[in-house]
Amino acid sequence: MKKLLVAVLALTTMSAFAGNSMIKLDGCFDGTCDTLDFNMAGDDVEDAEASSMNLALNYAMAFGGNYGAGITFAKSTKTTDGDMVVGNESDNAQTIGLSFYWNKDGSWDDSCFAAFHYNMVSWADADVTAGGADSEDSGTEATQIGLEFGHRYKLGSLMGVNWNWTPSVSYTMTASEGNADGSDTVNSTDLTINVANMAVTF
Repeated sequence: MKKLLVAVLALTTMSAFAGNSMIKLDGCFDGTCDTLDFNMAGDDVEDAEASSMNLALNYAMAFGGNYGAGITFAKSTKTTDGDMVVGNESDNAQTIGLSFYWNKDGSWDDSCFAAFHYNMVSWADADVTAGGADSEDSGTEATQIGLEFGHRYKLGSLMGVNWNWTPSVSYTMTASEGNADGSDTVNSTDLTINVANMAVTF
């Protein structure tokens, strides 16, 4: 529910950019919503101060009839006493990406679509190891190229925006490399069926 409230507030704020716009809410209904979010948290656990922050945005705008383009930005941090401990690297990441869309019916709503996604992802080096010694280049960088095909089904309007269920199939190719000297590039591919994705258009 918190994620959806954040989405509605963000959409209200962005209404000044009124046009044929879309915000993807990938995974928001299976517990992994990380494409529209902002939260900060802090904790004191046995004299250790733990904190985390997440910021994410996935926005697209239509142009030239059937076409559209979008940007993705996501950043997450998780530290203990201001340091990132080894084992938390996956919680300290930044993603910057571009997306290009082709909508068969010339609209974000009720249309088959094809998309091309290009993301650059980096995971930060840990500051300390579990034993307290300095880490040595534990970070990783990756380039992701994805193709997505699906259909948006308009569910209705609420608070001035249109809600769409967006099932799709995506194929992603990832090339990742560690920051340590001599690290090899690791290539991988993923084929995913996305059934929990939503999108809002306005």
